[in-house]
Amino acid sequence: MINPDHDNALWRFSLKVYAAPGVEAECLMLQTTHDIDINLLLFCAWAGAERGWRLAPAELDRMRQAVREWQEGVVKPLRSARRAMKALAMQNPTAHDLRSRIAVDEIEAERIEQGMLFALASTEAGLSSNSGRATDAFRIVRQNIALLIDGRTEALPEALIAEALRVAPTH
Repeated sequence: MINPDHDNALWRFSLKVYAAPGVEAECLMLQTTHDIDINLLLFCAWAGAERGWRLAPAELDRMRQAVREWQEGVVKPLRSARRAMKALAMQNPTAHDLRSRIAVDEIEAERIEQGMLFALASTEAGLSSNSGRATDAFRIVRQNIALLIDGRTEALPEALIAEALRVAPTH
């Protein structure tokens, strides 16, 4: 397993982008309707917007495989427990406290996953670099995300794309 850096450019980018109006709703919709890993979604946006990387299918598959066990074995079970407790927690103050702690742990698990993605991206010499021109960044971010969501262009998260490009430093 790659040693994740918890405070990295991907995590900081994700916090800014996810907080923007409309982005959280888009991400959660893709998670719910298409079982999209939001961390991979944010990685695809970051890779294109901030790094100018056009992801190839094999590169995205490596990223997906690298975090699959963590996502399936840790992140999803924490999310499932938190959601299962939602109605029960309102009736029981102790359960409410537990649900709050699980929510904090879920975010930390996602942060670890993003650290894994960042570390892997830092070691991937094969990531397709682009010249980094801002006019290309829009196209690259859209292509990266479309690749993740299996080409469902009707499901492209436009608020996420716009915010990713706004937040990313100018190349």
